[in-house]
Amino acid sequence: MSESSNILHLLQSCSSLQTLHQIHARMIKSQLDHSPSFASKLVATAARLHSPTLAISILLRSPPLPVPFAHNSIINSFLHSSPLLSLLFFSLFPIPSPNSHTFPPLLKAATLSHSLHLGSALHASLLKLSLHSHLHCHTALLSFYASCGDSLSARKLFDRSPHRNNVAVWNAIISGFVKHGRSHDALEFFRLLLLYTKPDEITFVSVLAACSHLGALNVVRWIENALKGMINVKIGTALVDAFSKCGSVEDARRVFDGMPDRNVMTWTVMIQGLAMFGYGEEAIALFEEMIKVGVRPDDVTFIGVFYACSHSGLVDEGRRMFDRMIKCSKIAPKMEHYGCLVDLLGRAGLLEEALRLIEDMPFEPTPAIWGSLLSACRKTPENLQVIEYVANRLMEIEPENDATYVLLSNIYADNDQWDGVARVRALMKERGIRKTPGCSSVEVNGTIHEFTVGDQSHACVAEINEMLEEIDCKVRDLGHVVDTTKVLLDIEEGEKKNALMLHSEKLALAFALIASAAPSSIRIMKNIRICSDCHSVMKLASKAYGREIIVRDRNRFHKFTDGNCSCLDFW
Repeated sequence: MSESSNILHLLQSCSSLQTLHQIHARMIKSQLDHSPSFASKLVATAARLHSPTLAISILLRSPPLPVPFAHNSIINSFLHSSPLLSLLFFSLFPIPSPNSHTFPPLLKAATLSHSLHLGSALHASLLKLSLHSHLHCHTALLSFYASCGDSLSARKLFDRSPHRNNVAVWNAIISGFVKHGRSHDALEFFRLLLLYTKPDEITFVSVLAACSHLGALNVVRWIENALKGMINVKIGTALVDAFSKCGSVEDARRVFDGMPDRNVMTWTVMIQGLAMFGYGEEAIALFEEMIKVGVRPDDVTFIGVFYACSHSGLVDEGRRMFDRMIKCSKIAPKMEHYGCLVDLLGRAGLLEEALRLIEDMPFEPTPAIWGSLLSACRKTPENLQVIEYVANRLMEIEPENDATYVLLSNIYADNDQWDGVARVRALMKERGIRKTPGCSSVEVNGTIHEFTVGDQSHACVAEINEMLEEIDCKVRDLGHVVDTTKVLLDIEEGEKKNALMLHSEKLALAFALIASAAPSSIRIMKNIRICSDCHSVMKLASKAYGREIIVRDRNRFHKFTDGNCSCLDFW
């Protein structure tokens, strides 16, 4: 075998930078480093070994390269470590004859960097080079615009697409919309796709993610039925996750139990699903079963386990699992794990221990850590000194985060500290802080209906308002007392009661009671934490109307049946 053939073979099998340096030395000795072809392969190998800086160093000493293979390799290498550097490299190093492999990773880098300006410039380059209609470049452009929230450009590009019968084009725009949180648009394009071509695995996984966000349970069930006998690990896992997040943990468990093959993510999403419903002991039991069958948990699995412990008050179990993660699974705790443990201790009233944990962490505490502790402090409002300390730390770090002010005001109200409530209201007014408006959605007959707080825009608004009055009468008969202490608006008491009646989840409940019949369950998805008054109304409404009401708020699921909630008022 000739030296050139030997070096080609060595480059293909090279797995370390040390070996690459030795190969480079042989190339110099045999003068193959002057060959554009060999220099290009050497650069590409350095990039493949995740050393783009070495690749650039070799590139600068190489002869002019006639094709962009080496440059494309460097762009891809930077993409995995620092997307912006991919774009910087493209702008600083002239690329010989850029091709259809050059631009997709650059557009992905622009997407990851949330840079519409840079992506638009790449689009202009594609037009100049007449590469914009190439399938790979076209799908990358669609994904870029949809992922960055420029739905108008995405739709215009899609409408002019020469590849409408190719599922990859549909997947690009659907997954892009999902990434940007435009789940309604994703489902709209999925319905259109069915008229043009056949969806594939990527389509279904993206659409199930959209369903998870919207709570579109009927679409999830339709997908499961459409895929009978074709559910693999990836789709099965997505189904388990979607059913859980749409409020049907029973369906999630049925799919999970019926899967012949499961990976660590399958087990993890099922544990998380049980945790979201407050089924802590069941989640722990499933974790133990996972260990028993030989599936090794990862760091995400333990986040689900800690979440289960936190929302079920399993303090000792949570501590034990934290030690087990470190000692048995050899997983170093990340910020998310500490956040879960802080939440667990805080909910149990162990505020001093939670503060010590924060002080002893090997990381600088993030706003999420302080937020977990402040949220947990609602369960121990008597310790105002600690609560005010935590709230002040949060306000220093994130002075514009309305959740901190709302939580602190609610804690003051729970403790009859009305001067404190007034101070928080004044501070919010002074700083121009407005509470994030509540938004709830409910699925009825396969259609998602959305409501915002105080919403009077629905076509059935008159019937909804009548139903709200009926609900109010029925829950009052069952002993409900309106809790206006959490209303931050500076208005009269009667107006506060009216404001509470128009909370988004109550509007969604009223519409669902009008538009659906017993014994079907009512599933409501809410963007922020459910307030105490709405929680009380949901409990009593479930008894008054004989309906199961499931509410997913920012923290967990609440399953209301016959006047009780699955959270046992621990949320």
